[in-house]
Amino acid sequence: MALNNVSFGRTTNALQSRRLLSNVQRDQAQLAKIQEQISSGQRLQLASDDPISAIQIFALKNALARQETFQSNITTNQGYLSITDQALGTVGDALNRVKTIAQTGVGDNVSAADRQALVDEAASLLAAVINAGNAQYQGRSIFGGSFGTQAPFTNLGGGIVRYNGDSLSLQTFADSELLVANNVDGQSAFSGFTTPIVTRDLNPAVSLDSKLSELRGGAGIALGTIQVTVANGGPAITKSIDLAGAETLQDVKSRIENAFATESITVAVTIDSGTQSGLLLTPSAGTVAVADSPVSQTATQLGIASAAAATISGGNLDPKLSQFTRVADLNLGTGIGATAGTGLRIVNGSRTSTVDLDGAVTVQDVLNRIRAADPDVVAEIAPDGRGIQIASRLSGANFSIGENGGSNATNLGIRTFGPTTLLSGLNYGTGIALDQGSTLSLQRRDGTTSTIDLAGSATVQDVLDKINAIAPGVLTASLNAVGNGISLTDTSGTGTLSVADGELAQRLGIAGSNSGGVAGVLAGTDVNPQQPAGALNVIAALQHALETGDNQALTRLLPAIDAEVNRVIGVRGEVGARQQLLDTVTSQLQDSELTNRDSLAKVGEVDLAQAISELLQKQQTLQATLQVASIVNQMSLLDYL
Repeated sequence: MALNNVSFGRTTNALQSRRLLSNVQRDQAQLAKIQEQISSGQRLQLASDDPISAIQIFALKNALARQETFQSNITTNQGYLSITDQALGTVGDALNRVKTIAQTGVGDNVSAADRQALVDEAASLLAAVINAGNAQYQGRSIFGGSFGTQAPFTNLGGGIVRYNGDSLSLQTFADSELLVANNVDGQSAFSGFTTPIVTRDLNPAVSLDSKLSELRGGAGIALGTIQVTVANGGPAITKSIDLAGAETLQDVKSRIENAFATESITVAVTIDSGTQSGLLLTPSAGTVAVADSPVSQTATQLGIASAAAATISGGNLDPKLSQFTRVADLNLGTGIGATAGTGLRIVNGSRTSTVDLDGAVTVQDVLNRIRAADPDVVAEIAPDGRGIQIASRLSGANFSIGENGGSNATNLGIRTFGPTTLLSGLNYGTGIALDQGSTLSLQRRDGTTSTIDLAGSATVQDVLDKINAIAPGVLTASLNAVGNGISLTDTSGTGTLSVADGELAQRLGIAGSNSGGVAGVLAGTDVNPQQPAGALNVIAALQHALETGDNQALTRLLPAIDAEVNRVIGVRGEVGARQQLLDTVTSQLQDSELTNRDSLAKVGEVDLAQAISELLQKQQTLQATLQVASIVNQMSLLDYL
């Protein structure tokens, strides 16, 4: 019995020892955890310590990292915009001085020495504006668009400046859903390009290869189900045709024709040869009708929704112009006229280029040949996808596009002096004031004098029509076959054809006689050259006007200078608005950051006072446990029995 009691006692002591050892290990682990929390300042060492809090901590840290990125973007953007504003300030100051110079230089009382001093100052101002335009921040050009690190403006001498950049805007995220441009491109700030010559709608003809996504001016076709019904006196046959997944008009043709292939009445789908702009549906007998299904607009958008008819001639599908559009398909399949031996004549400053379009198959071919002929010309598809647009990179130079003996420029819609050109836009936008005298006086080749009243004329075509009405078939007014201007042809005799000098004749470019040209033909000059409207061009024009003593040009420049001053002020206002926006976003980010850091502290950081208190408690608990363990585990002789 005594041995049993001893054995039981030993078992009890062993259990107590193991329990005490477990308590000691637990207390030591908790003590180490608290010590690590105090050392690191973090409440959690492992995600498993508190999974819910760990998820919250991860989200908060992620949000803080994004906010730091946004704040870095804003700081960089503010730097770019600050330099931009300074550069535009330089431009504004230069323009204010330019206006004073223009006012001072007008008149015949300015001495040659004073005029030369003004010329020199204008040249200095031009250099200052070019330098401002080439400003950089962190190694990147401010006004180059996406041009990168190279100087966007190059002084070619003679008052001509080339803009090498583009009109792209560079944007960065200032917040999760907020993109802000950090640059102002050279076109927006300096009007580095001439105003693009945007063609009229070139109306490409549709073909069965036309992509449905490029129809309706690029809006595309919402594909669904259409109802096609044919009838010929007997029961009507109706097919529901699903056009989902169709890519081209050929797909539409195939699905409609296949739906009726085994019926007594079939349907043929072709391109309408009469319009070259839509589809033509023809049943083999009787009538055909097309309708949309209740939830579809596909037939309407394809232009073929129609009541029963012998044939359905679809509406204009208006395909979007693309680089792959065939030149022969332009203008509803009539093309751009004969190209052999013709082409375009481009005058850009001192360079005159002839663009040979013979053999050009696609619109991209046309654009490539224009660019190759003159690198200072920008040629691209217009943003609306209806035509092409062309501009010059040169400030301080005249730019024009005319014919080279054919009609290519006119049919491409890019001739700068054409029948629809407004008289009010001629002569650098100063126009022709018909209220100050609207008659032209011509001496015909037979010696007679003709007076032509141009009152009420608005376009170049109006002028041509009124001249042609004087002696139809004998006195003929047309546009120059090569280049731009008005040509007068007179077959009334063998003498000299002349137009009396005067304000109206000069501003139409036809004052003079044909004595130096082809007998019977008076070829006028181009009075509609294009120039950029920006500060660089204004200053270059001022310098040239001062050098040549052109008081008329100096007077013309005054409103242009005022307009440019106001435009630059507007651009600076836009820059200032962006800066204010970034300031507001910065304040919001800072508030959000404080909130997130406070939340992170509450969730993830340890409360030192509480942790130290727990540390002391755990130390005391561990010490007490160790003391109890030392008592329980004391050895006696009974342990050896």
